[in-house]
Amino acid sequence: MKNKLVWFAMFLVVFLITGVAVQFFREGTINPVPVLAGGFGVAIALFLNIAPKKPVVLWIRVLLTTLGIPIVLVGVVLFVLSLFSIQPTGGIIFGIYVAGIIIILCLAKRFGAKCFLQDPVIDERILLHYAWSGSLSFIFLNFLIIGALLQPWIAFDQFGLWVGILIAGLLFWFATLVILEMKK
Repeated sequence: MKNKLVWFAMFLVVFLITGVAVQFFREGTINPVPVLAGGFGVAIALFLNIAPKKPVVLWIRVLLTTLGIPIVLVGVVLFVLSLFSIQPTGGIIFGIYVAGIIIILCLAKRFGAKCFLQDPVIDERILLHYAWSGSLSFIFLNFLIIGALLQPWIAFDQFGLWVGILIAGLLFWFATLVILEMKK
């Protein structure tokens, strides 16, 4: 446990120093609130991963994961909407967050709490699913890139086109992986 705490402290210090340096060189000033909030989030995540595997700690990990993953969903949706110059209201953002929590809870109920509380076991079948989904997604992403290069109606310097292609490739990979995992 002592060795894990040393690595935890070193990672946290490196994260905080990097956050301060990036803020200073990008903006010329240092705002401590985002750096401390990010450091606090990383500290909680790392501490829960190195803490003893007791039921209370495992349930706290599940709770924080359930509350944290929809934040990523909100960020992705806001980014996609900003590409189309759509500015959602606070109620819509909160609705997306609540929908994300409901999706996570439905997945937890579907797969059972024991699946989320155990450490993942990687077997040959899962590795095969990752390999197949990755290769199919690579082929799909290549077709999207070739199609984007051949189309004449959108300029090549539009950032939204390339981000959309990468997001479509990532979603195709995730959907393929989920379909392969659901198949017995």
